[in-house]
Amino acid sequence: MTRDHWEVLCWRLAILVAVLGAWEYLTGIKAISKTPGLYWIDPFFISRPSAIARRFLYLASAEVRLTIWAMALSTVQSTVWGFLVGISTGFVAGLVLGRNDRLARIFEPYIIAFNSLPRIALVPLITMIFGFGLLAKIVLAWTIVFFIVFFNTFQGARSVDADLIHSARFLGASEGQIMRTVVIPSALAWTFASLTPSISFALIGVVVGEFIGGESGGGLGYLIIQSLGTLNAADMMVALLVLGVIGIVMALGIKQVESRLLRWRPEYQKR
Repeated sequence: MTRDHWEVLCWRLAILVAVLGAWEYLTGIKAISKTPGLYWIDPFFISRPSAIARRFLYLASAEVRLTIWAMALSTVQSTVWGFLVGISTGFVAGLVLGRNDRLARIFEPYIIAFNSLPRIALVPLITMIFGFGLLAKIVLAWTIVFFIVFFNTFQGARSVDADLIHSARFLGASEGQIMRTVVIPSALAWTFASLTPSISFALIGVVVGEFIGGESGGGLGYLIIQSLGTLNAADMMVALLVLGVIGIVMALGIKQVESRLLRWRPEYQKR
């Protein structure tokens, strides 16, 4: 790692330590008030880092029937499957419609209409059709990821430099070769720009599905809803923090894949 990377890492750690320290301190001292039990930041609502750490260790132990690891695995599994299905179908649909103006004009009103539906409104319908298990969460994540990837890929396929296509045809390339060597590599840059927000929204969709599914759906969303029912802020914060870590790990993984697949682009050759 370069010196710049080390400096960035140190700043990140310093900010994290400062936030956790202030959080622990302000939730542990009483406010200057005659009202009993009043804190500068009430730990009843957001708990304390020390209490959250204790609850995490408890939820990760064998003392609980459903551990935090099992719930996190359920959420990650649903998110990854929904994400993979969403990007594969969205990428293919974006390429096909992006290179075929007639098909794009035919399907345009249907795509706009379906994309305009709030995803939260689809949860009851998806639950009725697919139940409360893994498949329902995958479908919900797919409905979100598909359109994000589709619109980016569609625009990328339409923005391919016409001179590159004419040059490939001049050199005798077939339409299939042009698609593989010119259109797809150019559209990939647009597609990858949508993957980081896509994985975040896929995670959101899965957690919303777990809100509805309860224990049968498992996952961290179930822990959040259960914590709300018992007014247990520590457990809720454990779930939220684990979700944040999962999102960071997934986003970093996407960036690694992006830098490998797009290494031919100048901005990735400088790294």
